[in-house]
Amino acid sequence: MTLIGRESIGSWFEQALVARRQTHFSYDAEVTLDFSPVDERQFAGLTGYYGRYNFHYLTVTAHSDGKRELLVMSSMASHPDGRLTYPAAPVSLPQDGPVRLKIEIRGPVLQFFYAAGSTSAGGNWRPVGGTLDASLLSDECGGHAEHGSFTGAFVGMAASDLNGTGKEAVFSDFVYRPVKHPTDRY
Repeated sequence: MTLIGRESIGSWFEQALVARRQTHFSYDAEVTLDFSPVDERQFAGLTGYYGRYNFHYLTVTAHSDGKRELLVMSSMASHPDGRLTYPAAPVSLPQDGPVRLKIEIRGPVLQFFYAAGSTSAGGNWRPVGGTLDASLLSDECGGHAEHGSFTGAFVGMAASDLNGTGKEAVFSDFVYRPVKHPTDRY
């Protein structure tokens, strides 16, 4: 699947975001991404998403010097300001080639992983940053009285090109895999 970069996933308007509903308390989701950004205004990746004010997003982007890197972006219950935080240090990547991205959710805990190159599912995963709060992706934590609380959590792929050039991101092999974990309610 090719997504054409549009505005960021925090935008009210034109997003390039394809996601599926989270239907399990704990799961793994992974995807292969082929994306070659030229600067920090182009990014694409895998997201745990409740809405424009509540998400965690593992992106492939470029530093201001043009070198490709992984970056975690989070918006945590930031209504109405839309504050974006960067809870992990950037991770350097090879300048080209595919990257595998993975999200693991175990009840209220989210962890991102990556593997450089086109590896088979489950191979050579390295964590990106520490664990994050997955509970903000729920209706109970993620909603805002002013804008309703009903969407539920999603996991998906997004692409942004704030330069307005429509940079393409090619995603393949998306997998959503339920996992049984002791923190699950059912």
